[in-house]
Amino acid sequence: MDANALPLQQRWLWLAASVATALLFASLQWLLRQPGERLSPWVERGRQWPGAPWLWQMARLSYAVGIPALALFWQGALTERGLGLQPVLWISDSLSPALIQANWVDWVRDVGWAAGIGGGVWLLVIVGQHLVQRATGEGARYLHQPGRALREAVYHQVHWAFYREPFVLLWGVSWGAWAGLGLVALEAALNPVRWEDWRFFGRGRDLLVRAVLAVVSLLLYLQTQNLWLAILTDWALGWALGSARPTEG
Repeated sequence: MDANALPLQQRWLWLAASVATALLFASLQWLLRQPGERLSPWVERGRQWPGAPWLWQMARLSYAVGIPALALFWQGALTERGLGLQPVLWISDSLSPALIQANWVDWVRDVGWAAGIGGGVWLLVIVGQHLVQRATGEGARYLHQPGRALREAVYHQVHWAFYREPFVLLWGVSWGAWAGLGLVALEAALNPVRWEDWRFFGRGRDLLVRAVLAVVSLLLYLQTQNLWLAILTDWALGWALGSARPTEG
C-alpha cells in the first residue's frame, strides 16, 4: 500500500465515525423530545434530571471537538493547515523578523476579510429580519448570550473544519471546502430534530442563522484558511444576532 494513502484512509474512517456518532446523537435527541407518554418512565426521569443539560453539553463537546482532537493529536490523521489552524508567529521572539512580519501581514489580511464578510452578513440578516417583521407585523425577541454564542461557535466551526479537511487534501481548497459543506448539509438533512425544528418559528430562525454561519465559515476558509478567525466571527455574529432559545436542544 502506498504510504501516502494510509493517512487519507484514516481520515475517511474518522469521518465515517463522526457521521455515525452524529446520527446516533440526533436520534437520541429526537427521542428525548417526544411527549412523556411515549417514553418509558426511566427515560422520562432521566430527561427531567437537573444535570441532563450539562451531561448533554459534555456529550456534544466530546463529539464536536473530541473526535477531531483525537484524529489530529493522537493519530496524526489530520493536518493543522488543512483544518485552518493558522500559526501565530508574531508573538515569538525566536524566529526571523522576516517570517514574523510575513505572518503578521497574513493575520492583518485575514482580519480584514473576517470583518468584511462578518459585517456584510450581519447587515443582510438584520435588514432581512426587519423586512419580515414589517411585512408580518410581528416582532420577535432574541436572547443575546455571549457564553452560549462562544460555545456554539467552537462546536460548529471545529466540526465543520474537521469535515472539510479530508476533501481539501483530496481536491484542493476551493472544491474541498464546498464538498465539506455538502457533507455538513447531508448530516443536517439526516437529522430528524432539524426537520422538527422547522415547524417552530424560533427554532427555524435559529437553524437559518446557523446555515448562514456555515456559508460564512466556507467563505472565510476560501479567503483565509484561518479557523481562529472563523470561530471569532461565528461568536460575534451569534452573539449579535441572538437566539430564540436559551440552550441548544
